[in-house]
Amino acid sequence: MTLLRKPALNLFLGLLCLFFLCMEKAAVGAYNDAQGFKTAAEFLNRGMYLEAVGTYQEIAVYSDNFNNRAQALLFMGTTYSLYLDQYDAALKEFENVMKVYPGSPAAEDALLNSGMVLYEKGEFKKAYEFFKQYMAKYPNGMRIQSAEVWADSSKSQTDTVKTETPPVYKTHIADTTIRVLIKERAEKITVNSEKNITVSGSFSGKRVYYGSGPVTFTKKENCIVVNGRKSNSELCRVESDGTTVTLDSRRCRGFFTISTDSEGLCAINHIPVEEYLYGVVPKEMPYNWAKEALMAQAVAARTYALYIKDKSADKHYDVEATTASQVYGGYDVETPESNLAVDETRGQVITYDGRLIVAYFHSNSGGHTEDSKNVWTADLPYLKGISDSFSANIPNGEWSFFVSYNDMQNRLNKYGLNIGKIKKLNPAGESRSGRTLKVIVVSDKGTSELTSNNFRIKIGATSLKSALFQIKPDAHGVRLKGKGYGHGVGMSQWGANMMAQKGFDYQDILRHYYQSVKIVALSSQ
Repeated sequence: MTLLRKPALNLFLGLLCLFFLCMEKAAVGAYNDAQGFKTAAEFLNRGMYLEAVGTYQEIAVYSDNFNNRAQALLFMGTTYSLYLDQYDAALKEFENVMKVYPGSPAAEDALLNSGMVLYEKGEFKKAYEFFKQYMAKYPNGMRIQSAEVWADSSKSQTDTVKTETPPVYKTHIADTTIRVLIKERAEKITVNSEKNITVSGSFSGKRVYYGSGPVTFTKKENCIVVNGRKSNSELCRVESDGTTVTLDSRRCRGFFTISTDSEGLCAINHIPVEEYLYGVVPKEMPYNWAKEALMAQAVAARTYALYIKDKSADKHYDVEATTASQVYGGYDVETPESNLAVDETRGQVITYDGRLIVAYFHSNSGGHTEDSKNVWTADLPYLKGISDSFSANIPNGEWSFFVSYNDMQNRLNKYGLNIGKIKKLNPAGESRSGRTLKVIVVSDKGTSELTSNNFRIKIGATSLKSALFQIKPDAHGVRLKGKGYGHGVGMSQWGANMMAQKGFDYQDILRHYYQSVKIVALSSQ
């Protein structure tokens, strides 16, 4: 939709992002800090930004290590600014680091990052003061040269007065090709097509193979081997004279790149966003549901994919083909009904204040959607809980799940907690939606408090289907009885279908579930 960030700031924050994606934590207490940071990094890599924020919050609460708690808050702030465009929330987290953990290494980064976020907001005088503070406090700091450059730039700018009128952003995206990770860490990849296949070096453009399939890719040393012949390339482009390319057993539109690294071969499908949605919509929503519901799903899925793409410039792919992103089934799952929903909403996206939104959706809200802040800490203005009668009383909307204390202990400790023999499980707090906010696990090692969503994920999200539950104690465990399916944030797919059946159009559906948004068309320039 737009380049939302100045290139220099994007580069700096991108480098910081790479730093915390790759870092390892040595100090581990009762809570497994290393596992927590690893989980958060995986969420970020998959574009699950709100989930990453929630995990950093968990580390900040449960870690026994002073520096790790500070680092988690720093990473929360960086995620807010880099991935969610929530600058005020980022500044708040950086301020927390500097006030609560002033002697930590993270405090140095928090001070500099505060200046950079203020610069991005156009508050140059305030930014300049932060850069001056950094230079005075950390004259030998690792980023002293960066601070000097940013200070000079801030000083030369005219401070702007913030107004209530949101900035105008272009609705043109230069490249709407989505890069879908199909396979990684493979020893062998086979492609085929109904027409001839061309394999060429992605950088040189030199043709490596042209002819009928199948074509088999393996690796030798650092190079790709095509049908037993070693190429001089680590990255190849694979395309067909026909409509699709089949990778193993999956037919896909677009073309593939095959790359090699130390872990094996990786296959990425490069496909125009509209054709990508042909393979997404029928996997995310039944194709025989109401047309307007399918159209709402198409717009939400398009918005989500392009949002993640905008934040993935430093990665070699944008989305995965699994539930980690949006489920993508390729050419063979396409249906006339779902393709029509994509075509009739072509180029349409959801925006808030001129920016693409993170268009989260879920299966069924159980009668009330949830605030994003109650699930992942991140408070996004367009992801507010609302009464949702359209999702009440749907088929199989209620569920029951029993988990023994022994099983609960094993599942929780698998995620890095240090919980002893569990005695009972207590709810703590309730949101406006009726969802349990937190659960308190009482064991012979004391008590542990978890957000209900983190508890749900750790116990098993397909069994403990939502946080809209009641706890019924048993001698050997608890029975959890509830309604709904999923995190409850954003659009309820079942609710969307019911709205469509009652005569609402797709824009009505989207405006019901996403607050104060606009549905706009991308320009074709």
